[in-house]
Order: sequence, then structure tokens, then C-alpha cells
Amino acid sequence: MKKLLVLLVIAATLLTACGGAAQPTTTPNQPAAEVTIRWRTRPDNQEEQNVYQKISDEIDAKLANVKLVYDPAPVQGYMDKLTTELSAGTAPDITWIPGASTADLASKGVLLDLMPMASKDSAFKLTDYYDAPMAELQHDGKLWGLPRDISTMVIYYNMDLFKAKGLPDPAEQAAKGEWNWDNFLKAAQAIRDESAGTYGFSFSNWWGLWGFFAYSGGGSLFNADRTACGLDQPGSITGLQFMSDLFNKYKVAPPPGAEGGVGETDFLAGKVGMFPNGRWMTPGMRQNAKFNWGVVEMPEGPGGKKTWLFWGPYVVSGKTANADAAWQVIKELTSPEVQAKVAALGSNIPSNKAASAKQAFLDSKPPADNSAFIKGADYAVAEIPLWTGNWGDIVDAIYQPNVDKLLNGKATAEEIAKEACAAANPLFKK
Repeated sequence: MKKLLVLLVIAATLLTACGGAAQPTTTPNQPAAEVTIRWRTRPDNQEEQNVYQKISDEIDAKLANVKLVYDPAPVQGYMDKLTTELSAGTAPDITWIPGASTADLASKGVLLDLMPMASKDSAFKLTDYYDAPMAELQHDGKLWGLPRDISTMVIYYNMDLFKAKGLPDPAEQAAKGEWNWDNFLKAAQAIRDESAGTYGFSFSNWWGLWGFFAYSGGGSLFNADRTACGLDQPGSITGLQFMSDLFNKYKVAPPPGAEGGVGETDFLAGKVGMFPNGRWMTPGMRQNAKFNWGVVEMPEGPGGKKTWLFWGPYVVSGKTANADAAWQVIKELTSPEVQAKVAALGSNIPSNKAASAKQAFLDSKPPADNSAFIKGADYAVAEIPLWTGNWGDIVDAIYQPNVDKLLNGKATAEEIAKEACAAANPLFKK
């Protein structure tokens, strides 16, 4: 196949020289000799890894003089491993990263600016992708990657537990505009059954989950221009205290565990009524849930309808020896055709706006109704690369330990917000 493509390119060049064909669209130079491009994702299971391997093989066959090597890495320690490799110059040419990590890595000078190649490639359009992630990927005239996927946060819920308690279906309440904090709490209290060992609600303890409550209460993680802490805003305190009360006052939720840990395990075992998470949880639900389940938008709080728009880009190592070939590969990885194949797994919503990619997502079932993911995208807050500070130093090292105290009932939301902002504010760039 590759030899055929090379011959076709030579033939086209000769025809053009003789005036026999129109000039092709401009793209960065194809490599004259075969080069190897190593690329990485973070698959959650073997099925997902197999799909990416097949995609890699197909792109390898399609692109002339490009040899693709797929190099998956496990979830645990993924970013620690990658950060070390990028600093040492041993990272893959192309890697998927969480959207919030983009600014930290770009600021360290370890990523390649793709704007020069994008600007001279007339076959490429920035507008082919959803606006929110593309806005975050562009900073100071530079382009730091292309988005692989997006996902909104929703509530996964156990239909059987709701039915057993005679509760209204959350999706039906949402359709009537009645799915709010009050009805969410009522459902969680009704499902909580100490004798049966069931809880109404649970979540994994990471910034996406507690961050939702801050926004839902009417607050934010940061101020408007992201130059200061936002946890001390009245709305943030309202939301975080409501979250704490679910665990410590109403006792409808067990102590939260790590991402993918006991909270998710208990939900899959049918012991929890509601569990918030992104689209990436769907494949595990399909495989492991032994009950009827559905998804619904996050409950509306005093701050209105809120959710996160999670996204993750493919980025190129700043030390790649084959930038032009990496550009060709990264375009293929984010094409509608490839994104449709990934969407069929159920774990991702395509970031490419092509109708074919979106339809592949909508047709990927269960759940029977995927609309909650799409509806949430209309009002979601995009996962935030923090260009005015280091995400890890502020959110992971300062915010998270204070939220841990809140969830453990050792402090109020007002107390942890004051402490967190006092420690975090000096770390922001004004």
C-alpha cells in the first residue's frame, strides 16, 4: 500500500510539472525516507488498547514513509512517567494528556508548537473541532495540541434502586426541569438503607467531582482571569458545604475513595444509587453492571446548570526528530474516521464536529439515551489549563488536602476555603 502511495505521489508530481493537473493542497513535507513515530494513550482496558492498536496499524498502512509504534501506558502514574520522559527527551513523539495538564507542560518548554505547521497546511481547519478545547489549546499565538475527545460529567444511576424505592426517574425529572439539589438529596436519602448496606450517592475524590459542587453553588476554582483562588467565593463555599453535608450531615454517602476505587466498585456492585463521572466510565458499566442503569445531567444548584467539559489533547514532544511526520499522524488521530472508531467503544465523545463522528457516539449503547452527555456540553465549564500558575502546585498540592479535611468532617467549607486561598494566592502569576 505504501509503495502504491509513493508511486501515485510521483505520478502526480510529473503531471503537475507538465501542466496536466491542478496544484494539490499544501501540507508540511512528507518524509523522504521512512521515519518512526511512537505515540501513546492511557487505555482503561484491553478492549480499548486493541482498538488503538488497530487504529495505529491502519494509519501506518496509510501514510507513506511513516512507521507507527503504539506505546500504551497504564493509568496509575501516567503523568509522572510522561513528565519525566519529556524532561529527559525520551517521551513518545505524540502523547495523549489530560486537558488540565496542557499549560504546565507547555510552560516547561517540553511540547512542540503546532501553529507553524497548522498555518501552512491548507487541508487543515482549526474550526473542525469544538471551540472550547481549541480555545484552551491556543495561547499567545501558539497551538499546543489537537483534541482527541471531550466528555461531560453526568450522574450514572441505578434504575433498579430508584424503582425499588418508588422514586421518580431522574432523567424524567430533568426533562421537566425538576432535577435539582433538593430532589437529588431526597433521592439519596431514600436510597440510603443501613440494613441493606446501600448508599444514595458516592464519588471518587478528585478535583473534577468536588469542583463541580463549587461551580454548582455559584462559585469557581479561580477568579475570572485565573490569577487568584476562587474557593473563597460565596458560591464556592455554598457548594462545597453542601457536598460535605452529603457525607457528614446527611450521611447518604460513604467516605470517598481514589478515582476508580471503592466508590466506583460499590456502585458497580449495586450498593450505591448515584455516581457522577465522565463518559470514560461507560465501558466498565457495560461490562460489569448487573442492574439496569441510565445517565442524567448533574443536578442543578444555586449557580444554575453546571458540569465539566473534560477534554484531552494529543501533544507532540518538543524533542521529536520528525515534526512533519508527527503532524501528519496527529491529524489522522483526530480525524472524524478515527474518532468515530474510538467513540464506538463508548468511552469518548468525539472532539471533531463532523456529523459522522457524533452519530457514532449517539449510536453507541447502552445507555439507551446518550443525550445527557450532549446537553451538558451546552453549558459546561471547560477543563482548565492554568496558564497563570502550576496546576499541580495549586490544585493538587493545596486545594486537594484542604478538601480532604472538609470531606472528613474536620473543617467547614469556609475554613478550608480561607486556608486554601491564603496558601494558593502567592503562587499565581498576576
